[in-house]
Amino acid sequence: MKLKIDIEKSIEKERLYPQSKFSYYFDYLMYSFFALTFLFIIIMSILNESNLYITPMRIFWISIYIIICSLVFFLLNKMNKLTVLNIKDRTKAKQFIHSLSNDIDWEIKKEDDEIIIFQINPKFCNERQVTFIFKTGYILINVMSFGQDIISPLYYFSDKDALESIIIKLNENKITQ
Repeated sequence: MKLKIDIEKSIEKERLYPQSKFSYYFDYLMYSFFALTFLFIIIMSILNESNLYITPMRIFWISIYIIICSLVFFLLNKMNKLTVLNIKDRTKAKQFIHSLSNDIDWEIKKEDDEIIIFQINPKFCNERQVTFIFKTGYILINVMSFGQDIISPLYYFSDKDALESIIIKLNENKITQ
């Protein structure tokens, strides 16, 4: 399990919150380090040339860089959101989630009365974590992919597709209201 979750704070904020503050900011620090490194490389390459003119090509590449960095931080922020669904019966929902996990060969990493965390190892990424948090009358769901030990925004859209397929299965089997 990559992300150890503070359940109470996650339910309150409807976002996944890690138990330690360091692990919450670690992903942002890593991506900031990479962004600043590439920015340093771009600036040094401009300063090493004899002409310091701003060309349209330089403006284009700097704009692409700014857009990519902004998109990465935007997606990092969105990946922690929990989807809230109304459920009819908590025990029936847990049973269905267990049957769903058996069909897809998910590995249970943590399970107790309030939370179930599954790990999926798809072929295209290192690890995907599916989190179900149970609250009275509600279920909160999140799907998040990891590359090595940091959150990977590269798989944001495939994570959202996986989340939508889980929600559709819950709706089809009348688990949600």
